[in-house]
Amino acid sequence: MKIAIIGGGSSAWMPQLLPDFVQNDFFTGASICLMDINAVALERVLAYSEMLLENPPGSFIVFSTTTELDQALEGADFVIVAISQGNLEGEIHDHVIARKYGYYNIKGSEVGIAGASRTLRHTRELVRIANRMKALCPKATLLNVTNPLTALTRAVEKYANVHSVGFCHGVRNHLEVLFPLFGADGWEGVDFLVGGVDHCSWQLDIRLNGRDALQILREGGWIERAKLGDTIAAYDDPFAGRENQRLRMILWDTIGYLPAISDEHCAEFFGQFMGSEALRKYYNITYDRIEERTTAVERSKLHLLDILKGRAELPAGRSNECIDRFIQAICGGGAWTDVLNYRNIGQISNLPYDSVVESKCLVDATGVHPVMVGKLPPILESIVRPVIIREELYMDAAMEEDIGKLKAGLSTDPLVNDFQKIDALCDELMKYNLSF
Repeated sequence: MKIAIIGGGSSAWMPQLLPDFVQNDFFTGASICLMDINAVALERVLAYSEMLLENPPGSFIVFSTTTELDQALEGADFVIVAISQGNLEGEIHDHVIARKYGYYNIKGSEVGIAGASRTLRHTRELVRIANRMKALCPKATLLNVTNPLTALTRAVEKYANVHSVGFCHGVRNHLEVLFPLFGADGWEGVDFLVGGVDHCSWQLDIRLNGRDALQILREGGWIERAKLGDTIAAYDDPFAGRENQRLRMILWDTIGYLPAISDEHCAEFFGQFMGSEALRKYYNITYDRIEERTTAVERSKLHLLDILKGRAELPAGRSNECIDRFIQAICGGGAWTDVLNYRNIGQISNLPYDSVVESKCLVDATGVHPVMVGKLPPILESIVRPVIIREELYMDAAMEEDIGKLKAGLSTDPLVNDFQKIDALCDELMKYNLSF
């Protein structure tokens, strides 16, 4: 088996992904080719991978590196894409442009000006990679962890007709952080039904040994505490920093459904939280993407260097990622179920067919089998469907260089909603992102 990882020099993703493969005996004899345009970063990750193989001894995997995309893709069975087109500077500039015109994103992966900009920039690159896959490894599946996750997973299938699956750890992480609040000691006895798109997904049902865990949460008074300003719980994400669980409770109380992910992601889909400095102050939204993302990237680089120099321990046990388990299941290593972003074949029946949606899926040697969600409640459909429509407009704008589609999407985005500045804004976004 050959696995190609595009973006294999990432100091954020590789320390999370690679130990899972090394510690999983299913991958003994596999080869993993790390591809990145940054040769120095590749050297560091290769040294890290060699340490993983030795301490303690794990699966025998042959690691290699290359700066050439075609060399990595040649003969691959699976292609993992974990890139940041334009590097940190590109991501930061998304937010610089947004603030220049008076708008604000927290994360900026999907919506608002920063989300649209990121979609423009990454769509073309993911489609380029997918088209090379068709020539060099036509039977391979593209496994995407790059944001905007839902949009890019969809773009690969829409424009290149390459089978693609998207992976985000957020739903499970941000359900697990609530376990102490409804009495769960771990995943045993916990079941849930989730639906939406990445970062705009909703918990439709949560059960603990058959009991209604959402009702337990309501009776525990956590919504009331959130409305009083308390941070209910927090999760330290290695990629995103500290993520809070207060605004999702307020959304639950207001809309009637619990967001499946943290404040810093779910709040971004609501201008009611983000639309002005006064609102951000009222809801205590203090996250600054420019400053904190820069800090997080530097922190991940330093941590990897500390491991290489013996000043920090290698990770013990599994990460919260699941790509190795997906590959194992699809290759006949047993059935497995988790949350995936996958082509909508009817699992969410009132969202566009063939769009990519987020839900639980069963994976086995016969393929990916989405768990049927049924219809999203009307209020959730009214939130999620416009996100899908705008993401399609941004993808089309990138591939067709169509500023009209970008303008249509952004001018009606709840974080923008502006017909006055939209022409100059879209001109700048197109020129910036088409330069890559």
